[in-house]
Amino acid sequence: MTIHESQTSPRPRATRSNVETGVPGFDEILGGGLVRGGVYLLEGMAGAGKTILSSQIGFHRVSQGEKVLYMTLIAESHDKLLGHLKGLSFFDEKAVAQQMLFVSGYHELMQDGLDGFLKLIASSIYDYRPSLMIIDGFRSAREFSETELSLSKFIHELNALVAAMDCTTLLLAPLSGNEPHPEHTLVDGLIELNRYNDGMRRAREIEVHKMRARNHLMGKHFFRIAESGLLMFPRLEAQGAGQPGPVDLKSRLGFGLPHLDSLLGGGFAQGSTTTLIGPSGVGKTLLCLQFLAAGVARGERCLYLGFYEGPQRLIGKAEAVSIALTDAYEDGRLILQWQPAIELAVDELAATALATVRQTGATRIVIDGVEGFRDSALRTERFGLFLNALLHQLREAAVTTLLTEELPLYADASHAKGVRVSALTENLVLLRYAESEAGLRRMISVVKQRESAHDTSLRELVISSAGLDVIEGPPGAAGTHLAAGLSPTLPSRRTL
Repeated sequence: MTIHESQTSPRPRATRSNVETGVPGFDEILGGGLVRGGVYLLEGMAGAGKTILSSQIGFHRVSQGEKVLYMTLIAESHDKLLGHLKGLSFFDEKAVAQQMLFVSGYHELMQDGLDGFLKLIASSIYDYRPSLMIIDGFRSAREFSETELSLSKFIHELNALVAAMDCTTLLLAPLSGNEPHPEHTLVDGLIELNRYNDGMRRAREIEVHKMRARNHLMGKHFFRIAESGLLMFPRLEAQGAGQPGPVDLKSRLGFGLPHLDSLLGGGFAQGSTTTLIGPSGVGKTLLCLQFLAAGVARGERCLYLGFYEGPQRLIGKAEAVSIALTDAYEDGRLILQWQPAIELAVDELAATALATVRQTGATRIVIDGVEGFRDSALRTERFGLFLNALLHQLREAAVTTLLTEELPLYADASHAKGVRVSALTENLVLLRYAESEAGLRRMISVVKQRESAHDTSLRELVISSAGLDVIEGPPGAAGTHLAAGLSPTLPSRRTL
């Protein structure tokens, strides 16, 4: 007769139900959460966040009216452990020793080995009846096992015990690398916390290697540790793609500039995506702000996501050319999200933007400075797939999107970061400089517009204190008088 048969009474249950972790983004990565009564191995290097993650899950289950057993196999005192957790907002001091019980199994393991430790687990579960158990320091159990067979036997007995008692169990251990361990095959799930290194840059990542009874998201996903605990951001391209929202060809969203909107056949189709491409200073950001101002004037909610200019500077820039945005910004019709172009966690940035779109019902969004977005991102090799996934989700929400991409001011054959962005969008508007007797002029043309006929004429973009306008281009602007060194052709479509 095994320990769990002699000391416990199984709870009656029909099916193994779902256990939500309460960790933002984690349940989505897991494919819905943990399975009640399952055993999960959580591996990670020192400082990866194993203890915080397991405690965060534990206190969430406590908040749902359940009991949690936290069993340690490490020499660190419980007072020290609790002292570290007190600085996190999920920590509930009133729940300690009431709904969340801390027990040390270190002495039993040292004195009686795995059998003695298993007896302690069984008696603790029987007495306390927790719905979740955390065993911190599982490496000690590995070290005290005489053989792999004895450790396998321990895991097998533990599986049977917690399954009978509906006690979901988390085992915390350091990374084992590529070295196989018996528990890897015997547990219901294997989760790894690790760090990604790129030169001097570091990022925390999580990967679910195994998850029984769950269709989890494959691959690595970014997470960070905040005052509220772990925040996880499922990799955007790993999420299932739904059907894009309807593209209303009759509903045209324009700039509120009659001559430019005429070139576009009235404007962009609702739910489409557009790239504004051109060199520095040619007017891309001002055109974006004009597009948002036109939306606000129609009673729409609009969102600007940028990487170089803060909100006050953008508002001042717009007001200087008679684009009135102050009132809309102050009353929330226009949201300006500014993220300096430094070590960006692009999945977090995208999650914030998509959440803002859902919460506000925004119908227009500008992503200003895709090159800053790309160059500052960790794991830049996935940026093309990431951006494609982001634009697809915006299409699903029927949001009309403008992106800006900067071209080099002078022709550069080594410009290999070239613009696959333009291949991901339905519409492409090119801005460039042209020479005339009066000096440099800003020129604009519609290169591509999939949903409708458009005018391909090359026009002049005029920017003055009175506002923006598009007029007939100067003589020769169509090709022979481009500014010295500027290429009249689009950059080659190379991979991001």
